[in-house]
Amino acid sequence: MDLETRLTLFRDMIGCCHDLYLWSYDSSFHLITSNCPEQAVVNDLFIMNHRREEFNRQIAAHDTPIIFTNEMGLMWVVAPQFESDEPVRFYVLGPFFVDDISPKSLEAELNKHDLSLLLRQEFLRFLRKLPIISLNRIFEYAIMLHFCVTDKKITVSDLRYYENAQQSAEPYVQHDVMDAHGTYEGEQEMLRMVRNGDLNYQAHMNKMSMTGHLGKLSNGAPLRQMKNTVLVCITLFSRAAIEGGLAPEVSYTLTDHYFQSVEACSAITDLVEIAHTMQADFIGRVHRCRTGNLSQPIRDCCEYISLHLEDRLTLAVLARQTGYTENYLSKKFKREMNLTPVEYIRRERLERAALLLRTTHKDVQDISERLQFCSQSYFSDHFRRIYGVSPTEYRQRKD
Repeated sequence: MDLETRLTLFRDMIGCCHDLYLWSYDSSFHLITSNCPEQAVVNDLFIMNHRREEFNRQIAAHDTPIIFTNEMGLMWVVAPQFESDEPVRFYVLGPFFVDDISPKSLEAELNKHDLSLLLRQEFLRFLRKLPIISLNRIFEYAIMLHFCVTDKKITVSDLRYYENAQQSAEPYVQHDVMDAHGTYEGEQEMLRMVRNGDLNYQAHMNKMSMTGHLGKLSNGAPLRQMKNTVLVCITLFSRAAIEGGLAPEVSYTLTDHYFQSVEACSAITDLVEIAHTMQADFIGRVHRCRTGNLSQPIRDCCEYISLHLEDRLTLAVLARQTGYTENYLSKKFKREMNLTPVEYIRRERLERAALLLRTTHKDVQDISERLQFCSQSYFSDHFRRIYGVSPTEYRQRKD
């Protein structure tokens, strides 16, 4: 079956459930085809005032779909088609809402643009007819559209997100018809994986992302809803990790860090990154606790280091924590960890630095000083040895 036939079948099948339109654009984002009866209106909504160069760079960076949100909370799925590592077409599904945005909020956003009264009224009439679809269902459609375009299967974790601007703070009323809440059994299975440090968790997490739903957690903007969802997951993971053997002090410290990172977020993209990092972090730590052959003093030493990465850590400080002499601790630590205490501390600080680079907008110099590196050049040199790029390049690559 050729591409056009697959896309037509996909469009018609989606149309059985929702009034969603399929669009195709060339590599310069000029409209080629659409089945939308009001093409001009909707195309203007899609391209209206968004940061074209940045958007084009983001969408052409990889062949996986982007879920695009404009300043009104209007959303599309954009799936690129590549040939010889260059984008040649973009297929767009939408528009739609994932929440019931108030007419007052929509009108306020339209008033920010230089539009005639007639055109604003035409926009509003169209917007009020658009479907409201749960984000879980959109994930499914995005994965299906990508398969139609590339013949490749992906998961929810492969999806990307782009928000044109900070959305209105105008309260919204969540639509009454929502997917059923994720089952209790599914949530318990997720927490069991955390407690067991099960590294084969990704398939179940993807399933929960597709089928589970925590319900209405905010009367604010959709970004606030997603922040609260991630905060709930952090809390659940933290408690499950403690039950799995992670020291409460370590778990609570991680929780505080992830809470602060979530609250500092201004885009869904960063929230998704934090959620993925948080899952891997908690499960990985529990896995190491349950499978490692460390003696209790060395385990306590590692946990103390994890809690005090931003403090001045010396062998004398660690020796006092374990009750050993410095010389004996150094030898015992090297024997069990295959690293000296100094090497282990540096590795842990570099991992924390990578986390901060991925999930915050803190300055590289600030991160270097915060984690007790003697200079930014020393920090950058050791960071490059582990990750193959400088801290700045690492952050840009994540973007």
